[in-house]
Amino acid sequence: MVHCSDARAVLSGMLAVLGGIVFSAGVWAQSGVDGCVVSEVQPEAIDLDRPRDQLARQSDLAIPDGARIGRIRILRRPIFDTSDSEQDHFLYQTLNALNTPTWKSALRAQLVFDQGDVYEPGMIAESERILRQREYLTAAWVGVTRVCGDELVVSVLARDTWTLLPSFGATRSGGESTTNAGISDPNFLGTGKSLGVSYTSGPDRTETSVDFNDPNVLGSHWQTGFSYDERSDGRARSVYLQRPFYSERAGWRAGIRGLDDVREESRLVGAEAIADYRRSRDYASIDWGWRLAQRDDRQLRLLGGYRYEAFGFERLSDEPALDVLPKERTLSYPWVGFDLRENRFREMVNLTRLQRVEDVRDGFVWRTELGYSWPELGATEDRVVLNTAFRDALLATDTNYARYEISQSGSYRLDESRFENLQGTFSLDYFYGGSVRWTSWYTNLSITAARHLTADQQLLIGGENGLRGYPSEYQQGNRRALWTLERRYFPDWHPFRLFRAGGVVFTDIGRAWFDDGRYSGPDEGVLKDVGFGIRLASSRIEVQRMLHLDFAFPLDGDDSIDQMQVLLRGRTRF
Repeated sequence: MVHCSDARAVLSGMLAVLGGIVFSAGVWAQSGVDGCVVSEVQPEAIDLDRPRDQLARQSDLAIPDGARIGRIRILRRPIFDTSDSEQDHFLYQTLNALNTPTWKSALRAQLVFDQGDVYEPGMIAESERILRQREYLTAAWVGVTRVCGDELVVSVLARDTWTLLPSFGATRSGGESTTNAGISDPNFLGTGKSLGVSYTSGPDRTETSVDFNDPNVLGSHWQTGFSYDERSDGRARSVYLQRPFYSERAGWRAGIRGLDDVREESRLVGAEAIADYRRSRDYASIDWGWRLAQRDDRQLRLLGGYRYEAFGFERLSDEPALDVLPKERTLSYPWVGFDLRENRFREMVNLTRLQRVEDVRDGFVWRTELGYSWPELGATEDRVVLNTAFRDALLATDTNYARYEISQSGSYRLDESRFENLQGTFSLDYFYGGSVRWTSWYTNLSITAARHLTADQQLLIGGENGLRGYPSEYQQGNRRALWTLERRYFPDWHPFRLFRAGGVVFTDIGRAWFDDGRYSGPDEGVLKDVGFGIRLASSRIEVQRMLHLDFAFPLDGDDSIDQMQVLLRGRTRF
């Protein structure tokens, strides 16, 4: 006879054993049969069409001190996910079949770490930032997905975009039209290298171009490229070879670059082209840089090099004589400088792109260059050359981002004791709301002042310079101010899993003028416009480009301008 107390004891023992089995199974699933700890965040479950899902999927693993990268796991997704019923179509299947997937070696070459490297905080996020900048990828995610003792498994997830793209199009801005045709592939045969041929016809010239760029020569961090342009009014040839600071952790950089450019330019007086002249520019440079010191997130780099830049100007026989033809000038100088920066970044959404993760700097960058150009090196006169730029983030939260930049460029001629082509610019940007909402506000204030500009350098404002309701080059001067306010719309609308659409309502207020009272244009006052526009971007094809269609209405100006300006342009930002 079994007593109730005995039965309860047996039942309790059975439940304890069963609970232990269940608990052990849970631990076994987390740790794995080999004793490794597996993250609950795995790339297979990440939805690359939803940028906020990418940001939410952060590794939950504790990384032991001194851990090394034991394995790098590369996962590539095709352009279209045909396991999704909305993308399981013949056209999408065909595009997947025709596309050459990005080589795993091309993706691996973008990473700032390799197998066997000691894990450092920040290397995962920096690799993500680099991959997201590549034209041939729509999205990327990098994370530690497995810890086995002191060895880590890092998973790299990337999705291709369709890159082989014939282009036929037209843009219209400031009352002038430009047409283009060509074919380009920024991921030629899946190698990550760029090759393109194009033909462009605009108001100033027709141009046939060929260009090639290799961002990782033989899988290294060296980069090279060349371009050749044949124009109706000249030519352009350029070539470069460099090893940049490809990473915030890179210890050095070096590069060499050359350019030969000949074209015709217009001399503008009161926003009217009174005559054309031929301008030639020869440029060559060699530069280097070292990372000197780093403390916490601050880094100091020493920079230096040598530059040669020669400008030549020639009258055209069939053009009216110019009152002032730019004088030929040559700068030939060694230079030295520094770069001080804070390496803090923040991931945001719907800032300047449609439904894509964006990396913004939450810190400052201060770069200064000082050079001395003298005739013994081939210069036309003695000059001190000074260029500097400082930019910083004022505010960075989930709903607010503000940044400003102060820059200066130009030289001081010792023979005439005066500055030449001295320009200084202050710019302020503020974004509100887009990172967590589908609407946002954006405003920008930009002020530029110049002194002793040569005849080939002009400050202009109009349709191509931010004042969308007016023709290009409507005003000119040595001072320029522009304020823009936009209400932006980022709907989470993804028709056919192919396009993203956005909208904008805007106003621009600006002016260019001479501080000495010279004539600056048909209307010398402050100019204002209002308008609205559409933004269209593909999530599968050439994702770095965005179509801008703006309708702008001028509120000032003379009777010669249209009451509505239509601007159709391709841009990389909203």
